[in-house]
Amino acid sequence: MQMLRWQTHLHPVVEATLILGLLAWLFVLYRRQRAQHSAKRTAALVTPKVLIVLLLLLAYFDPIRRVMQRPGEDTKCLALVDTSSSMDVADEPSASRAVRADELVGKLTQGLRSCYVKLDALEFDSELHDPDQGRSSPQQTRETDLGKCLVSLADKPDISDYMGVVLITDGGDELVQNVKLPEMPVYITGVGTEPATWNDLAVLDLKAPSLVEQGSYFDVAVDITARCASADFGRRARMAGVNLEAREGDGWQICDTKLAELRNGKARVQFRTKSPSQSGTKKYRVRIEAAEGELSELNNGRVFRIEVHEDTLPVLLFAQEVGWDFSTIRKELARDPLVALTSLFRISDERFIVQGHRQEGDQNLEAGFPSAKEMLNLYRCVIVGSFPASQWKSEQLQALVEYVREGGAVIFLGGEHSFGQGGYAGTVIEPLFPWQVSGAGRKLQTGRFVVNVPVAAANSAIISETAKLISQSVGGSIDSISPAGPLRRGAISLLNASVGDRTVPVIAFQRYGQGHTMAVATNTLWKWTRIGETLKKAYSHFWRQAVRNLSQWEQGERFLAVDWDQPSYRPGEQAQATIHVAGRYQPGQLHLKASLTADEKTQPVHVETLAGRENVFRAQMAFAERTEYVFTADAYVGERVLESYQKVLAVEPKLNEGAKLEVDHAFLDNLAARSGGAYFREADFGQLIDTLAGRVMDRSVTVEMPLVQDRYVYVVLFLGILMLEWFVRRKMNLF
Repeated sequence: MQMLRWQTHLHPVVEATLILGLLAWLFVLYRRQRAQHSAKRTAALVTPKVLIVLLLLLAYFDPIRRVMQRPGEDTKCLALVDTSSSMDVADEPSASRAVRADELVGKLTQGLRSCYVKLDALEFDSELHDPDQGRSSPQQTRETDLGKCLVSLADKPDISDYMGVVLITDGGDELVQNVKLPEMPVYITGVGTEPATWNDLAVLDLKAPSLVEQGSYFDVAVDITARCASADFGRRARMAGVNLEAREGDGWQICDTKLAELRNGKARVQFRTKSPSQSGTKKYRVRIEAAEGELSELNNGRVFRIEVHEDTLPVLLFAQEVGWDFSTIRKELARDPLVALTSLFRISDERFIVQGHRQEGDQNLEAGFPSAKEMLNLYRCVIVGSFPASQWKSEQLQALVEYVREGGAVIFLGGEHSFGQGGYAGTVIEPLFPWQVSGAGRKLQTGRFVVNVPVAAANSAIISETAKLISQSVGGSIDSISPAGPLRRGAISLLNASVGDRTVPVIAFQRYGQGHTMAVATNTLWKWTRIGETLKKAYSHFWRQAVRNLSQWEQGERFLAVDWDQPSYRPGEQAQATIHVAGRYQPGQLHLKASLTADEKTQPVHVETLAGRENVFRAQMAFAERTEYVFTADAYVGERVLESYQKVLAVEPKLNEGAKLEVDHAFLDNLAARSGGAYFREADFGQLIDTLAGRVMDRSVTVEMPLVQDRYVYVVLFLGILMLEWFVRRKMNLF
C-alpha cells in the first residue's frame, strides 16, 4: 500500500513565481536555440534542459512516498494438530474429525500465504511429533496428553520464532489446570459435533474407592447414557450389557456382568466385587457392550485404579441424626486414604442408610447399630453421635461395652443429648465415659470458650501436632460445651476450656478393659474448618490421630502424617508433600530422608523444614513421564528410624482415551483466553483466519520515504540526463 504526499517550504506565491521564472527561462532558451538550429536539433538540445528543470522542481517540492511494509518472509505461525484416537471418530457423515482437521490446516495455509506468513505444523497425542513421522494405525490407541504437550511446546527453544500457535483439537478427556503455556497467543479450534446428533452409548460417571483392604469387598457404581439420534438405534440400545473387568497380564478378565435398562436414556449399574489378596495397585475397567451402529466404542469404557493395602483402619460412624459435626467428621475421615469409613445414620424410625466402606459380614447394618459384639468387631473404632439414651436398645449398649472391654475403641461426640443431658447416668455404658456423668441434666452451654492443651497431654500422639497448630492460631476456641463432671481415675484430658473461672475438660480419654474410649464435650469443633487453614489442619490431625491411636492400629502414619497437594498427578505436573511428625524432640535430633523411584531408578528428594513450624517438612518433586512412582520417606530420631512412609503414585491421565468425546467448549475458551488468544468452533474457522490476518496487519510498519532519496533513483536520473546532453552536443560537434 503506497501513498504520495507533497511537502513544500515556501509561500505559494513564491512557488508560482519560481515555476513561471523557470518556464520563461526555458522559453527564452528555446527561442535562442531555434534561431541557430533546425527544429529537430533544437528539440534535442532543449529536451535535457527541460528534464533537468523538472527534476529540480521535483526536488524542491520534496514528494514523500508512504509505504506500509508487511512482515518479512521469516514470519511464521505454528499449527498444532490433535492426532489422538478420539480424532478418528466420524461424528459427521462426510468425514472424521481427523480428516476435517487436515482440511482446516489446508485452509489456514492458504489464508496465511496471502499475508506472506509461513505455516509450520506439528502433531500431538501423548507427545509432540512431526507430521513426516506418520500416524499410528487406527487399531492402536493413541492417548491424549494435552497438558504435557503444551508444556513441551512452551519449552521448545525456537517457539519464540512464531507469531502465534493454532491448536486444532477435540479437547481431550480432562481439563488442563495450571499448565505452562507458550509465551504467545494460542488460538484454538474445537473439532466435533453436538452429542444430540450421535447414536452412542457412553459412561458418564464412575464411583469407586481409591483404597481398599486386601481380600475385602468394595462397590463400584457406574452411570451410563444412550444418545439416540435415530429411532432404530434407540430400539437396539434399550438394554445394554455392562462388564466389570480386571487387568490380568496383557488382557482383561471379566469379574461381573450386569444388564442396564436404558429406556429413559440413562441408568446406574452397581457392582460388588472382592479385592485381590495381595497388596499393590490393581487396574479395573467398566465397559459397555457395543451396540450396532454406535458412533464409537472409545467412551464405552472407563479405566480406574484401586490401591490394595494389607490393612486399613475400619471405622464406624453412627448417629441418629445428621448434623454439621457428624458431616464434617465424615468428610475428614473419608479423605484419609488409610481409613475405611462406614457411615450409618437414621432417616426414619426403622430405616437406616449405610454409606462408604462395606465388608463381608456387615449385611445387617441397614437394620441399625449392631446388637452383637461380633459385628462390632468388624471395626477398629466406633464414633457415636449425640442422641438420647432412650434411643438405644439394651442389647446394643451391652454389645458396645463388651466390644470396648475386649480391645475396641469408642469416641462419644458432644451435643444437646450427650452424657448427662442425654440421660446416660446409670446406664450400662456410663463407665465408658472418661468423666463422671451427673443425672442433673444441665443443658449445653453456648458462648465463646478459649481452649488449651494441658502440659501433661502435650506429648500425646493424638494431640501433639494439634497443640502446635492451636498455639499458632488466634481462633483456638469453641462455641459450645457439654457440662461434664470430674475426670475418672486414670482418664487424661487432651483439651481443656475456660468456662468462667473454671477449667473443664473438652476432650478426654481413658483405658477400659483392653480398649480405649474418648469423649468430646462439644459439637462445634467442626467450625475450626471454617476459621482458617491452621485450625483446619489442627482439626484434621486430631481426628486422624485419634482413630489411629485409640484403636492401637499399627499400619503406619502413627508418627508420620503426609498431606499431598493433589489426590493424583498427571505427566508434567509438580507435587508437594507436607510431612508432619508427631512428638517432641531435641533440636537437631529429628531429620527426614525421602526418595522417588520410577522404572527401577531412584533419585533423592530434597526435604526442607518449614520455617516457624516445628516438626513440619516439605518435599517437592516433578513427574516428567507417565509411569508409577514410589515415594518413600523415613523419619529418624538420631540414628534410629522412627517410622517409614511409602506411597505409590500412578502418574497418568485420570480418564482413558476417548472417555469423553464431547468437546468442552468452555474449557477450550478459557485455555485460549489464558494465553491471550481466542477460541473458535469448527464452523467459525474462517473468523480465526481473519483474526490472524488482522494480527499480521497490526504488525505491518508504515515508512515515509522521500522520492529524491529512494534507492538513488533521483541521482541516477540526474546524471543520466547530463550524460545524454553531453552525448547530443558531442554528436552535433558543439564542443
